[in-house]
Amino acid sequence: MKQYSKFLQHIHTHLWLKFFFVFTLLINFALFFIPDSVAAKSFRIDRIAIQARVLPDGNMYIDESRTYTFRGKFSWADYKLPLQGIGNVLDFSLNDENTNYRKSKSEEPGTYTVQSSEYSFYVRWHYQAENQTKTFTLHYLVTDVISVYQDVAELYYKFVGEENEMPVGQVTVNIQLPGQITSDVVKAWAHGPLWGGIRFEQNELVMDVDPLPARTYWEARIVFPKEWVPLAEKRKTGNVLPTVLSQEAEWAQKANEERERAQQRLLEKKEREKTAWPFAIGLALINILGLFLLYQKYGRGYRVPYYQKIDSELPQKESPAIVSALYMNKQVRGAALSSTLFDLARRGIIELEQIPPTSNKWWSSNKPEFLLKKVPEKFQEAGGQLQDYESDLIHFIFDELGGGQNIVPMKMFRKRRTKVRKWFLEWSKMVKEHLNDIPLYEKSSIRGTVYGVLLCIAAIAGGVLILVYFGSPGILPVVTGGLMLSIAFAILRYTPEMKLKRKKWQALRRYLVKYHFVEGRGSDWLANIEKYLVYGLALGVGQKAIKKMMESIPEQQQTHYFPWYTHPHGAYASPADFATAISSVVQIASSTMSSSSGAGGGASGGGGGGGGGASGGAG
Repeated sequence: MKQYSKFLQHIHTHLWLKFFFVFTLLINFALFFIPDSVAAKSFRIDRIAIQARVLPDGNMYIDESRTYTFRGKFSWADYKLPLQGIGNVLDFSLNDENTNYRKSKSEEPGTYTVQSSEYSFYVRWHYQAENQTKTFTLHYLVTDVISVYQDVAELYYKFVGEENEMPVGQVTVNIQLPGQITSDVVKAWAHGPLWGGIRFEQNELVMDVDPLPARTYWEARIVFPKEWVPLAEKRKTGNVLPTVLSQEAEWAQKANEERERAQQRLLEKKEREKTAWPFAIGLALINILGLFLLYQKYGRGYRVPYYQKIDSELPQKESPAIVSALYMNKQVRGAALSSTLFDLARRGIIELEQIPPTSNKWWSSNKPEFLLKKVPEKFQEAGGQLQDYESDLIHFIFDELGGGQNIVPMKMFRKRRTKVRKWFLEWSKMVKEHLNDIPLYEKSSIRGTVYGVLLCIAAIAGGVLILVYFGSPGILPVVTGGLMLSIAFAILRYTPEMKLKRKKWQALRRYLVKYHFVEGRGSDWLANIEKYLVYGLALGVGQKAIKKMMESIPEQQQTHYFPWYTHPHGAYASPADFATAISSVVQIASSTMSSSSGAGGGASGGGGGGGGGASGGAG
């Protein structure tokens, strides 16, 4: 068993458990949740629909509808249109489903601002949207988009530019020309993703792509009779049609070759996936079956001769710090410290005094304050009977926090929070030293858990390899391995002695948190109420149960049952007040440590030389 000694030490401190539990959560989160919930506030562009109408003067009127789906609160969106290669933007207006926006710098909902230069046109508009879908429509005239050559007129224009940082679910562009569109007089091409297309439809050219990835343009190149734009001002010498046809033929050939390669890659991928599925399924089944067999061999728990669900029996030998650490699977929490503090008070070594609030400021909470007092003679008498972690706690409170004084305000725990937390880490190690010789889990179950974890890791690694080299079938063993990884720790089983102790402690905890002591309140309960408080704290029963326990004490008898707790006005008249005070002390003692722990065809991949290229975002 020497090869497992280091692992046993980690198991005893639960570092391995923490690591693999977090690792499993990260895997499951990444696989199942990230695609659906990228951030608390986000938006997407579902659709861009553009109606473009070319005018006889060579300008183009555009109606562009942009549909956004918002998650969270949004108040603005913007739109940028580069002007290289084209003229200016005129006659701009904007509306959504309900509002015609007005130009204003007020940034009120329903307003917009415009910035224009020789290089770009920029508009930003303001609205109110929260967890909804909205469509904004931009109307504007862009000048000098048509170039007129000696043989034909050309529209070369990006309707969506590569500066667009968001993917778009669908882009549809309907283009109208000044004349009757037919395939014998009009030639048209679309540039962008190879799955996009362009076609003639009812005297329009329709180009659509679904989806349009981020930073990808969607562009039209159209040549048509120059007589359709007799008033166009942007005129150039020479004939352009032979050059256009040559370029587009070359780009179309490359696009077709790329489509063939993509189709071939898709067929090869499907074939690889088909081959990989048996291996992926086999890995997942081996993982599940192997873990089941490991559990059957190593993980079946022992039966212990104890069947009580609720029991008032108190621990007899273990100190509250040890009970707390063992109950928390060898983790030392704030409950171990607060229960030790009250146990020292129960034994008369320290006392607790409540004093009125020292601050009379109007903003103060008027909560009572507390003093811890060391009883020197009792401390000396206890001497060698104190555990090292008990002596260290007293030393820290009265020497480190109190500067050698026998009286220390409890508010020092909060005022010197950083020092307390640093000390608590070392104190936790001191408590854990007493747990080294107490076996928590059966060694064989630890070995079985190691085998189970390695089996799950092997399944995940195999799944990753399948994902990399074969594709989606690898998801199955990765997901299965991730889920089985958390289940693998169910193989761990307590030793018979530890299981018996834990059952008894669980029954005691239920007795306290379910308030069964109220039904059977009597001399035995009250005679041991100090111990019930101490071990209730050790088992983490919570503030509500502690208050209920303290309220069970008869009026005017708090001092009798808790002689170490004093108040300047004597015994409490109200059990509820006493319960609140004790609960406050517990909270102070434990909370400081809590955080330690051509038309009619497909698009080509060439081009990119057209004017325009709109982009936009939201916030």
